[in-house]
Amino acid sequence: MLAKRGPAFDSPDHLCEIKWEGIRVLAHRERDGIRAYTRNRNSVVERYPELDALRAAAPGLVLDGEIVALRDDRPDFESVLRREQARDPARIRALVTEIPVTYVVFDLVYAGFDSLCDLRLDARRERLAELVESIGDPRIVLSEAIAEFGKAMFEGACDRGLEGVVAKRRDSTYTPGRRSDAWIKIKRSQHLHCAIVGMIPAEDGSRDFKSLVVASDAPDGELRVVGRVGSGIRSEDRARLNEELWKRLRAAPLVPSDLDAVWVEPGVYCEVSFLEWTQGGSLRAPVFERLHSGA
Repeated sequence: MLAKRGPAFDSPDHLCEIKWEGIRVLAHRERDGIRAYTRNRNSVVERYPELDALRAAAPGLVLDGEIVALRDDRPDFESVLRREQARDPARIRALVTEIPVTYVVFDLVYAGFDSLCDLRLDARRERLAELVESIGDPRIVLSEAIAEFGKAMFEGACDRGLEGVVAKRRDSTYTPGRRSDAWIKIKRSQHLHCAIVGMIPAEDGSRDFKSLVVASDAPDGELRVVGRVGSGIRSEDRARLNEELWKRLRAAPLVPSDLDAVWVEPGVYCEVSFLEWTQGGSLRAPVFERLHSGA
């Protein structure tokens, strides 16, 4: 079940939870052990030995939750991504010690081999809370929720540097694989004024681009590439960008970059929203917002 995006709001009919920055995983406790799958149905149980803690529960379970790596009491997405990308068994064993993860569960889809999808959310959560308590392992944690005060919870999440919150209707059923307005994700974002310094060309060879290479001023005052942005570009903006950028081609990048891009002279600017800065100084989850007329 997937959430739609919306603004923060207060409602006694909704439960609000932290939006955890991690790897979304459906975990199955079956008679012969544990299985775990991402949204794309990739099996990941070998990457997360911590999920063996679910063996303490009776078979016939399917849980929905997020694998997170905590640093200073907040999720560290770059760290959990290292766990997700590990394939070598010896490397995985080393990372269990270096980057321990927690499975934060927020829904119970099956119990005792029976589907709970048609139950109300608050009924499913009540059974989930009992299950987590019975497992009694710090590697399996219940995502806490509060009712009504969504705006205050979102502000608190932003103050802590978290991604945001998810508001869920208390009477909502569970609809596997579908995006529903019964769940609303409310995400924090920052905004940055950027110069467009290049394009990643379209794969079909047309005079179009797949994404824009954007640059901004670094703390030392130097212009540097901060990432690529491809989502959020409206058709009218794409047409204007194609008309302007292909007239501004240059042979080499204005600023140092290893990207395989078509480079352009600066002079076209845009506003980009993003979640946070990565440790390497790039934008995480950038989204194109609008064109700007100048620097």
